[in-house]
Amino acid sequence: MTEPQQASEGELLRLAVELSPSGMVAVDSTGAILLVNREVERMFGYSREELLGRSVDMLVPMRLGAEHPTYRTHFFRHPESRPMGMGRDLYGVRKDGREVPVEIGLNPVPTPNGVVVLASVVDITARRKLDEQLRQSQKMEAIGTLAGGIAHDFNNILLGIIGHTELALATGGNPSQLRADLEQVLKAAERGRQLVQRILLFSRQRGTTQVPLRLERTVRDALQLLRPSLPTTIEIKAWMDPNTPEVLSDETQVHQILMNLATNAAHAMPEGGTLEVRLEPFLVTPAFAAAHPEAKAGLHARLSIADTGAGIPKEIAGRVFEPFFTTKAPGVGSGLGLSVVHGLVQEHRGVIEIQSEVGAGTRIDIYLPAASAIADASPKSGDAPSTGRKHILLVEDEEALALMLKRQVTALGYQVTVHTSSVTALEDFTNRPDAFQLLITDNTMPRMTGLTLTQHILEARPELPVLLVSGLAETADPQTLYDRGVRKLLAKPHTGRELAEAIRELIGPA
Repeated sequence: MTEPQQASEGELLRLAVELSPSGMVAVDSTGAILLVNREVERMFGYSREELLGRSVDMLVPMRLGAEHPTYRTHFFRHPESRPMGMGRDLYGVRKDGREVPVEIGLNPVPTPNGVVVLASVVDITARRKLDEQLRQSQKMEAIGTLAGGIAHDFNNILLGIIGHTELALATGGNPSQLRADLEQVLKAAERGRQLVQRILLFSRQRGTTQVPLRLERTVRDALQLLRPSLPTTIEIKAWMDPNTPEVLSDETQVHQILMNLATNAAHAMPEGGTLEVRLEPFLVTPAFAAAHPEAKAGLHARLSIADTGAGIPKEIAGRVFEPFFTTKAPGVGSGLGLSVVHGLVQEHRGVIEIQSEVGAGTRIDIYLPAASAIADASPKSGDAPSTGRKHILLVEDEEALALMLKRQVTALGYQVTVHTSSVTALEDFTNRPDAFQLLITDNTMPRMTGLTLTQHILEARPELPVLLVSGLAETADPQTLYDRGVRKLLAKPHTGRELAEAIRELIGPA
């Protein structure tokens, strides 16, 4: 009987690579592809003949643009700087041009001809979708946690408005007291407006766009939104270094990171304690980067959240970032909070660390790389509009608001025609299309929305500026509105000065 022949180590290795459920790519020191398996062919749509000898750039470009910065060069050129197999999320490009999110792990292999990098490539499209679903689920949980505190804050705001309005009506003709009461009403209304804006910003579900962001204001806004929902026995201490660099981020993501960490810290202090939030610059040294493979040397912003709670036992400290892992009682939480934070920090190409000791509290440090290029996009405010007689068509279906807006705009010196129906406004415009220099319209109206009215009017006057006013401006996609002819978007509620500045920006002084 003939004994079965044993395969050589080389044959076994080739078989393992070829049959691996992960894509496998080998590249030389110049980035030229030496080997691919059939999973890479399936994932990217190329045959191996099309790939062998070509640059790995055709699969994983160095940079796909502002939305998907992959920074692949250092990752591939210096694989020894990362622990064996350490993965990183990048973006690949298929033969048909479609982008595909991938996780790539690198393993440098010394050979007589130099170091060859063997890379595992995994399509993480499904994981990305699941991560987003988990993030939205956790966001809804966080909003539920905040709801009681938000209601408390709103009740205080409404009490101030009602009380000072009643006092103003009962002043008996005292002008100074009347003015003082109305000023308090205005202050309370402004608090309510800011609270609504924060809620809409935090709860929006549309895609985020990372831009250079100064964290100090965003962190303070998040803490103001969080404060009413925390027990009064918890003291919040915040320290912000004004020299903290801007980071490439999105306000919604920063809000979510801070909300999750602060709420989690509060749960660790049921009897009360101190929640400390610090924001400061941090220089990632080569030694720090070597100890944290996901970090890159250079200037970072460090956001730290510390509590004086019970702390985390060492045996479970390493699991706190796992999805659904929680030490809370059933029904208290989903266990998604810290895993969502971990995912968001990874999206920022940042680092997250946890330090905890039983009985001595917990501190979580987040390191976010500084934005490479900062552009000063601060809006410049100018003088109040001068007087004149430019004609504005104003459409607002709430009669009381329509009359108020007419008084505000007329006081600026403009001529105003008001309609509480978008249908009658369109009829008026059709009868005298050259009579107006600006259209100001609400969006949510019966029979015809402001956007539909805008499209009908712009068919006759494409050059007419349109100012859209909406209570849902925080959740709207500005680019979509601009594509449909809107020149400027103003969020409700707004101040008279904000309205005046928007008008002057579009058509100049009255």
